[in-house]
Amino acid sequence: MTLSKRIDLILASREQLEPFTGNLTRNLLEETFLREASGTTARLPKNIVHIISGNTPHAAFQTLLNGVLLGAQNLLKLPSQTLLDFEIPNPLQPFVEVSRELPAHWIPKADAMVVFGSDNTIRHFQSLCPLEIPFVGHGHRIGIAIIDEPTPKAAQLAARDIGLFNQSGCLSLHTIYLKDPSAFGPLLAEAMTNFEEQDPRGPLSLSEAGAITNLREETRYLMAQDPKSHALWHSPRSTAWTIIFENNSRLALSPGNRTIFLRPMPDNFSKFRHLSGIALHPYEERSNLPSPRIFPLGEAQSPPALWPHDGILPLASLVRHQSK
Repeated sequence: MTLSKRIDLILASREQLEPFTGNLTRNLLEETFLREASGTTARLPKNIVHIISGNTPHAAFQTLLNGVLLGAQNLLKLPSQTLLDFEIPNPLQPFVEVSRELPAHWIPKADAMVVFGSDNTIRHFQSLCPLEIPFVGHGHRIGIAIIDEPTPKAAQLAARDIGLFNQSGCLSLHTIYLKDPSAFGPLLAEAMTNFEEQDPRGPLSLSEAGAITNLREETRYLMAQDPKSHALWHSPRSTAWTIIFENNSRLALSPGNRTIFLRPMPDNFSKFRHLSGIALHPYEERSNLPSPRIFPLGEAQSPPALWPHDGILPLASLVRHQSK
């Protein structure tokens, strides 16, 4: 099938794809393919194995888009307990085979492999992957924000980045850095209240709710010991949202489900690892931050289509080249 016909099928699937991939246009798809996957030496993969994890369909749709654009047969291994309502757009179904168990014959016939999951998951599948084929691993990542102007508008934008998809994606914010983080707490609490009214979080499992409750109780204990270094704001009579101020600059994963840390600015951000993106308010271009994606606050969950996830070009990373 020609590139033009594949693009026709992708554009016919836009209604399902774009909420998770970003806006798709013919020019964008053509230009990305020509830039990353064309030329006389390019050898496109015929079969791509995709190992999908997570609680949102973003990764599945984005990696599927890449595979279809390359013209590959896409073998999607979905998680067994999540993404139960994930559906392949009808125009793309000839390019896709889906399973919740990994068929034994998939990896031996793969020309490329893409894996989403924990660092241990990445290492496991890398050990199974034939050395001669491209392997792309997207491991554990975390998002942060740097707010220099802590206004009510900034609080609204932050609430969106925290609340959408309940921090289940790798782009979700888990920590916000400010010059005076405790002063931002009441503004963010009001914004989180408003976001919860407009977009209720939904029920949690006992373990998820317990993790949030335990963190709140731990914070209350620390507040009693050192009230200047700790503070807590949270939804009344529920675990719908939680804001915790800690007077240290460390980076830590929150329990998720709309739980966010407010921390003072570190001396520098170069020591931070596993960052998926950094939200800035106000936004300005900054090349000195250790993250593959820098974006305006409020746009954490809206990366551009065919973006270089983890700084890796989406098509070029799957293409081999054969020279004379």
